[in-house]
Amino acid sequence: MNEPFRKKYAVHTYEVDASGYAQMQSLLNYLQDAAGDHAGSLGLGVTDLLRNRLTWLLSRYHIKVVRYPVHGQRIEVSTWPSGKKGIFALRDFEVSDEEGRPMLAATTSWVLIDLDSKQPVRLNDFVPDELTYPKRAIEDEFPTLPGLEKAEHELTLPVLVKDLDFNRHVNNVVYIEWALEAAPPEILGSLRPLDVEVSYRAEAFYGDRIVSKIQEIPGSSPRTFLHQIFRPSDGIELTRLRTVWG
Repeated sequence: MNEPFRKKYAVHTYEVDASGYAQMQSLLNYLQDAAGDHAGSLGLGVTDLLRNRLTWLLSRYHIKVVRYPVHGQRIEVSTWPSGKKGIFALRDFEVSDEEGRPMLAATTSWVLIDLDSKQPVRLNDFVPDELTYPKRAIEDEFPTLPGLEKAEHELTLPVLVKDLDFNRHVNNVVYIEWALEAAPPEILGSLRPLDVEVSYRAEAFYGDRIVSKIQEIPGSSPRTFLHQIFRPSDGIELTRLRTVWG
């Protein structure tokens, strides 16, 4: 049976907000880095797969933050393959402080794609069952996220070179940055996202322009928002999110 992979990180000055707390994208980058290292050690990293014209595409993400780490704090990320559901491979995460107290939990769903056919491939042909560590950090069946009824605010942004990953499309963390950036100023200035659900629907590429739209769920407490990200040039919906702030 596979065991969780663990890696330690220190929160740097360039990874925090104006209050000294790690930004959401910094936490997600730690998770992505640890997952990449672990997948690589199993022979299933992006560079390993590219040799066979395969790659991982992230389908769903659910993050729950207990406490945000602060500048200078050391944390430990644990990650493991947590199972398979049809064409989807699950990978989960936990983050703790130096005393072992929980700070964050996350679960993700991935598809293994053939780069030539653009179609999913059978996981059992590449991912042995014995790699699974049968524990979920968050029990989530990944139900469909709702769309917006009417956008209350929207933000148009370009896709820059720095937004791209190994596959030459926009990195999964960037979509979450785009969504959070559209939140009202009073939210961004006083609250932080504590629960983030993401459904990735299509890819964006260098040179695209995207529109990030947001709508608050009326009467929600804590304050909860729905997000959608579109590419206006062809009307394609790229991502849906639901965020809870506190």
